[in-house]
Amino acid sequence: MAATAENRLVELQRRLLGGYQLLQTIVGIRLRSVVDPESVRHLAWLSDVTAAMELISRRMTAEGPLDFAGYLDDVATFWSRACEGRPVRIDVRGQAALLPDSHLLPLAIITHELISNACRHAFPGERRGSIAVAFSRAVGGVSLVVRDSGVGAEVLIPGEGLSLVQGLVEHLGGSMNIETAPEAGVGVRIRLPLEAAAGH
Repeated sequence: MAATAENRLVELQRRLLGGYQLLQTIVGIRLRSVVDPESVRHLAWLSDVTAAMELISRRMTAEGPLDFAGYLDDVATFWSRACEGRPVRIDVRGQAALLPDSHLLPLAIITHELISNACRHAFPGERRGSIAVAFSRAVGGVSLVVRDSGVGAEVLIPGEGLSLVQGLVEHLGGSMNIETAPEAGVGVRIRLPLEAAAGH
């Protein structure tokens, strides 16, 4: 009986991952035929979110507890491929930390969204630069910092991407700070508590 239940779980996980892959394929097909810039932007965003969910789901279906720092290595590989041919370097530094299930998908999407914003907006043309991602334990929680060396801004007005990140951070009871200046890049620091989540 236990073996049958385990087999069903493995099959369900396999189908879930296959569903993410199929959705990315469908979005890719639509992107080839869409010319409206606004539609392209929304479809590209959907592809990014789906990729984030697939990558974290692969880690969640593996044996043993999920270490979010390991997921960051997968993200760095994904975005390094996406930036291939551009002079943009992605560096990841992660401290081992186990997260509650309630945090895994939201934090995966947050990380993906911040790196996506940097890749797409921080380095126009052939501008050279780097994106640094740091994840570490903090008192009562965890800290995520994503910083780029791109063009920066006098004042950063949150668009849809940062608004989504802010909403997810608030959903998890955390805080977000943004630092930027012209020619000084953008830094986003996120602090998420874990004590309350562990108590639920």
